[in-house]
Amino acid sequence: MTASVTTAKASRGKAQGAPGARPKPPLRLVPAAAPTMRRRPFIVLVLALVILGTIGLLMLNTVIAAGSFRMQQLIQRNAELAVTEQGLQRQIAEGLSPQSLAEAARDLGMVPATQPGFIHVGPDGSVVIHGSPVPAGVR
Repeated sequence: MTASVTTAKASRGKAQGAPGARPKPPLRLVPAAAPTMRRRPFIVLVLALVILGTIGLLMLNTVIAAGSFRMQQLIQRNAELAVTEQGLQRQIAEGLSPQSLAEAARDLGMVPATQPGFIHVGPDGSVVIHGSPVPAGVR
């Protein structure tokens, strides 16, 4: 323990201007070290990821908006086609009514049958008429 105390006193004696001691250089500020090359690739990578993520989100948003617009167009077209289908079904129902069929038959020149007659052909080729057919009148 005494050896370390004497060494400390000896170094203090040299600092105070003891013969043979060199003077200490004046203190000055040392500039901060420049960022190392290891940080730059990481910063570039992070910036690239942020930029690519932003572009990806923008593209995704654009695709979703276009899909939504297309969906609205299809919904509107579907409603128009439903109205058209209802109109066509109404026309079919009107065309199949007995009054419409009778009117269409008259327009084609057909007349209502009065009393029908039936022809029965036997196995031997003989023809038998059942009923009393009356010829249809001409308009």
